[in-house]
Amino acid sequence: MEKDNLIRVFPNAFSDEFCDALVKKFEDEKTSNKERYSNTGVNFTQLNFREAGWEKEQSDMVQTFVEHAKKYAKAVGITNEWPMKYALEDIRMKKYNPNDHDEFQAHVDVGDNRNCTRFLVFFVYLSDNEKGGTTFPKLNFKAKCKKGDMLMFPPMWTHVHAGEKPIDNPKYIVGSYLHYVGAEV
Repeated sequence: MEKDNLIRVFPNAFSDEFCDALVKKFEDEKTSNKERYSNTGVNFTQLNFREAGWEKEQSDMVQTFVEHAKKYAKAVGITNEWPMKYALEDIRMKKYNPNDHDEFQAHVDVGDNRNCTRFLVFFVYLSDNEKGGTTFPKLNFKAKCKKGDMLMFPPMWTHVHAGEKPIDNPKYIVGSYLHYVGAEV
């Protein structure tokens, strides 16, 4: 029996219309609300919903993320192990241009004490792209870049992943994480 890799793709988590509206709003957004990351193997433009004042879009996405967190827990067989309290990290949207250098090479999303409370990744693809999916090289798994699909997985060392370079048009994704929240004493 093959071991469960704890990666799940939920097709059509968001409608094409919602995805298209986010892409349009991103493109119309003033440049000062966007941050460009450009390092070796990490190249993209990012916008933080909270900092840009996208409260309505954030609210719509939070509701869907919470619903899909429950679906994820059920799909992977989590029962009593699910945290009693958790919070959602700021939602961020990324754009990768099809320019042969926009990508996010293999990495993990929990690497130090600044992000060690993360326990679940949410990636939503906002555009279709022949390439531009998310690969898990050690798990021999690839999620396709399909508009509206939500990819969920653990962010730790067990799930090294990479964002492929888009080749035919820009790739847009939205991402966030569930965090453990400390218990009150």
